[in-house]
Amino acid sequence: MAVDVGETAETGSAWKQKLKWTLPVLLDSDGKVSESYAPEGVLPDLPRSEIPIASNLIIDREGRIQFYSLLDSRNFDAKLVALKAVLDGLLASE
Repeated sequence: MAVDVGETAETGSAWKQKLKWTLPVLLDSDGKVSESYAPEGVLPDLPRSEIPIASNLIIDREGRIQFYSLLDSRNFDAKLVALKAVLDGLLASE
């Protein structure tokens, strides 16, 4: 799933069509959902609703964060090794 933060439904739909995405896109036009998943004290110069844009998250069915990594240059994981390991573990436990 992707999250579209701070845009209208029309803009989000246009981007989804342009990029030919088939995955679901959560429209978070007021940023409240994104704010709820932004850790305290992280990237204080960014608005709280923009912090999850620069991250990878795995959120379980109960809405709990199971994995969170900021996409910064120091800890960049281009192959998503850590994310895949957590996701594989979650899928195996179901």
